[in-house]
Amino acid sequence: MNSSTSEDSITVVDSAQSTSYLDKECDSVFKADTITTHKSPSEKELKDLQSLILDRLKEIKGNPLQPNIYGIGLLPDAVEVYLEINTTYWQKEFRKSISNSPYIKFSGDSKPTPISELVESVVEINKVKLLPDEPSFAVNSKSASFTLTNESESNICFGEYYLIGYKGNDGLWYRLPNPGMWHDIGIELKPTGKHTFEAALTPSLNNNQPGVYRLYKSIRFEGEKQKIWLMTEFVLE
Repeated sequence: MNSSTSEDSITVVDSAQSTSYLDKECDSVFKADTITTHKSPSEKELKDLQSLILDRLKEIKGNPLQPNIYGIGLLPDAVEVYLEINTTYWQKEFRKSISNSPYIKFSGDSKPTPISELVESVVEINKVKLLPDEPSFAVNSKSASFTLTNESESNICFGEYYLIGYKGNDGLWYRLPNPGMWHDIGIELKPTGKHTFEAALTPSLNNNQPGVYRLYKSIRFEGEKQKIWLMTEFVLE
């Protein structure tokens, strides 16, 4: 993924400028926004547009749009914006608040992803426990804390990655959107050891409702290749 920090601007007018979330019509960063549509954009124009988008994203703290964007990339003829929830609504919000350039391409899932497509099966292991740190969490909590306890006789290995599931109206479990990058690190938990971590709930994006949720985390025992998925339920109220 290419991120440019060029100071040069792109000479176009943003049609969403007057209704921008930031309402900064006089800011120079908002005056040079899109690319003329009568020709293919140059590499420099696309890098400048990418840079401008990145600059604007830094300024929209508090806007639910910000946590929905997890990447900005360059294509040969467009700037690709990766949306965690890639629906028409969020595309319109981006064009209203960030840029209405015709050379923006959106990517990402437009529909919720079933947990069954991400987790092969859940295994209950008596000597490895995954539990929430509280009986329940406030429905507007930004995160929830969990503890993984190793009561087995072997080391267990895992990374930072986890999944949170919510129950849809159809009775199926779906992945709760959780944008961001994961650090590719290995964590080793020895026998009798405990590991506590925070799981993001991102209420500004997900509009979480009271109810039962699930947290999924994969582990493996040292010396074994097979990945094991653990699951625990928690409550938002």
